[in-house]
Amino acid sequence: MADAIRKQAASQQAAADLKVEHDTLAEYQKMVDDLLDDLTGSAADHKKLATNTLPAAKLGSGFPEAEALFKSYTTVVTELEKLSKGLAGTIEALGIAILSAGNGYIGVDEETKRRMVALAKTAEAEYDPKRDPYMEEKRKLEASKHAGSETGGKGGNH
Repeated sequence: MADAIRKQAASQQAAADLKVEHDTLAEYQKMVDDLLDDLTGSAADHKKLATNTLPAAKLGSGFPEAEALFKSYTTVVTELEKLSKGLAGTIEALGIAILSAGNGYIGVDEETKRRMVALAKTAEAEYDPKRDPYMEEKRKLEASKHAGSETGGKGGNH
């Protein structure tokens, strides 16, 4: 009986921990939307970055330093475009997630669900594990799990 009471109390606590305040989410949704609007209208918008690039000849031509500088410039602009696009997608996905948390995923229309799936697929396609600062920790954890399973799990003192 005491075990059942503990389980019920734990379940009630978990439900309380997961309770979402609609007003707080609505305020957060507005903040996320404002951030996305700010990014979209700014010079950091990936579309604006792509159209405001320097032509190669502006840095000079015919010597390796100018070519190297232009290559570096192009790389930086390309990476900024990717960052801007990724941030916009992340902010949009966060907004959808907040909407879903407040109203429930069932209440989300089909177009919004499709958009969330598209954003998730884009994020997965753009993911580069070599740039993930947590990947090394994950590899170490996986290696330690495999090392532990190779010992057979048997102790010598029974």
